[in-house]
Amino acid sequence: MAQVRVYNLGYDPETGIGELLHTTTVRHAFGMIRREVANPVELTFVEDRIVPTALELTRELSGAWVEGAGQRSMGFSYRAVHERDHWSCAYCGRSVSKSPACEALLATVDHILPSSRGGESSWTNLVSACKECNNRKADRTPEEAGMPLQVDPYDPALAYRVGGYAETLPVLVTR
Repeated sequence: MAQVRVYNLGYDPETGIGELLHTTTVRHAFGMIRREVANPVELTFVEDRIVPTALELTRELSGAWVEGAGQRSMGFSYRAVHERDHWSCAYCGRSVSKSPACEALLATVDHILPSSRGGESSWTNLVSACKECNNRKADRTPEEAGMPLQVDPYDPALAYRVGGYAETLPVLVTR
């Protein structure tokens, strides 16, 4: 059965810009529409039936609803860092996993500025790393270890993705 994308309020189907919360089944999507929790924004034909392929919630969800959310507007967790970095090591670019074929490719999260030196656990100071690179970098900055980052960490609450690239949201100027 096809998966239906569920977007937070504010999704623009013409540009594809919006906060993708999760995917669900067609059956659950119809239940969300029936309960008036979401509205269909993209439809398709499947076996002579019209079914939704994308839903937009009828009200905006705060980050508190998202699993692992703390003070951030997006759910912050180590798993979310791996998702943001596409389960790839920020140093060597190899794929990482919770259950890798070899121990060196175990998914870990690395503090760019080590926590022992005042680095916080935040979107912009954490990256996904394989165990091998994380151990090699140890308690040093990437520059000190000679291990340049291959990605730019960003806060998903302050950026949106277009064609796989993170774009910073425009800052509103108030006068």
